[in-house]
Amino acid sequence: MFPNPGQQAAQQAARRGAEQSARQAAQDGMRAAQMGARRTHSGRGGSLLSFLLLVAVGVLVARDPELRSSVLQFVHHIVNVVQNRTNGS
Repeated sequence: MFPNPGQQAAQQAARRGAEQSARQAAQDGMRAAQMGARRTHSGRGGSLLSFLLLVAVGVLVARDPELRSSVLQFVHHIVNVVQNRTNGS
């Protein structure tokens, strides 16, 4: 039986949407972590929210191997950027 092209397109669109959501969540999490690091007094609500966000992204990434691969590539890229900035300063 041949795969349905409409169903394949829908699955690809859903996967791209999930990847974009995971990237956005990771960026939001990094932004929140940076803002939290700048504050001298961080509240428990912010750390709990960051933790829950990381758990949600982890669950989402664990379910989809392609998404996991793209998120890992994104994380490696971010780590390299951070390392380059810290080595350059």
